[in-house]
Amino acid sequence: TFGGLMNMIRAGDMEKIFLYGRDRIASALFSEIRTNASFLAEILILSLCGAACSGFFGIFGSDQLSETGFYVICICVQTFLAAGFFSSIRIAEETTGEILGFMKVLLPAYFLAVTMAGGAVTSASVCGFTIGAIGVIQTVVSGFLLPVMKLYMVISLVGNLFREEMFSVMTELLGKVVEWTVKTMFGIVVGFHLIQGLVLPQADAMKNAAVMRTIEAVPGIGSGAGAVSNLLLGSAVLIKNTSGAAAVAVLIFLAAVPMVKLAVLMVLYNLAAAVMQPVCDQRLTACMTQNAAGHGMLLKIVGYSLALFAVTIAVISYSTNAVYWAG
Repeated sequence: TFGGLMNMIRAGDMEKIFLYGRDRIASALFSEIRTNASFLAEILILSLCGAACSGFFGIFGSDQLSETGFYVICICVQTFLAAGFFSSIRIAEETTGEILGFMKVLLPAYFLAVTMAGGAVTSASVCGFTIGAIGVIQTVVSGFLLPVMKLYMVISLVGNLFREEMFSVMTELLGKVVEWTVKTMFGIVVGFHLIQGLVLPQADAMKNAAVMRTIEAVPGIGSGAGAVSNLLLGSAVLIKNTSGAAAVAVLIFLAAVPMVKLAVLMVLYNLAAAVMQPVCDQRLTACMTQNAAGHGMLLKIVGYSLALFAVTIAVISYSTNAVYWAG
């Protein structure tokens, strides 16, 4: 549970958290290798059989029959690759949806903890922007980036049916659009929080420091009231930072297994392309290479979604500590 995770972090028992994450990642890694190794072996066997048949027909000078055989094999291989890639797109879509859904649930409670820790101005200013950013990111990822990835795969597969490169510039452009979009989202959101983290927590710190000094100046009860206020503020800061650390851990748990799956697929497709290149038609090798590149872009989409919110929580948690130190 989230509360149990907070208790482990507060107690400094990071070993259990590490072991849990390690077991999840190791299980996903070996499971994905077992599942996809057989799938890629079928594609390799099909491609090698196609290369052997093309070479056999070429010996007898039957170029037309050889080319027809290549197209049959290529369409079969591309069908397998398209089905596998669309499954990977669903993995990326589900993972980003889980990350954004968790942040929607977390933010009201987390910014309440920020407010209780003396960061009322920071919480009021940053909460609305962050919730709005979640909606925008969800729209961009599900409504733009993932459809672009589907278009990227279709264009790359169609382009490799021809001997000359017809859509290589288009696929390269689509890859750059995806990369620029995720980097722009990351820069805007994290940049906003960095700039706000330089200003708003200091305003909260000055306000709380003034209140604390006024309380401590009251004769008789000032020192006791100041000590109690410091204790309450310190407890609130501890809760805020612990919940922030637990939230980052949950985000990592949500994204770790899907990212391992996408990374394993990217590596396996690159290995398959390396094996196919000496013996198979270069168009089949290009299909495998571009499929691996597509998995790399999906990995970037999920990775930037994870890093964006993890860095946001870390910046807010660290910058609002200024309220306690000023008090």
